[in-house]
Amino acid sequence: MVVDQKWKHGKFIQGPISLNQFLEFSRYGVNAVRLYYYIRMQEGILVSQGLLGRDQHTFIKIPTKILEDVFMVHRSIKWDKLRTLEEKKLISLKLNGSGIAPEAKIIVPRLH
Repeated sequence: MVVDQKWKHGKFIQGPISLNQFLEFSRYGVNAVRLYYYIRMQEGILVSQGLLGRDQHTFIKIPTKILEDVFMVHRSIKWDKLRTLEEKKLISLKLNGSGIAPEAKIIVPRLH
């Protein structure tokens, strides 16, 4: 994976990965897993700054540019997967209006 040098928002996931969450997201394809990793990575940054607990989830902005450059998720795929994951009750989606990045929060249980 080629990572843009301008993007220095984090390259790791802080805290434990729930296998239940990973399995649920993987049922909807590799791009759903990439969205899961992006959300967990951004939550990891908040955890390392002390703004979020290790087992908590919060709404994370999902910008198209970073998803395309770093995670190789195209805009149309992003919206398709976000809508599917919301319908299946894996995430809670907050739309912020036209031209503004949506926010997503993981709501599927950890089970451990």
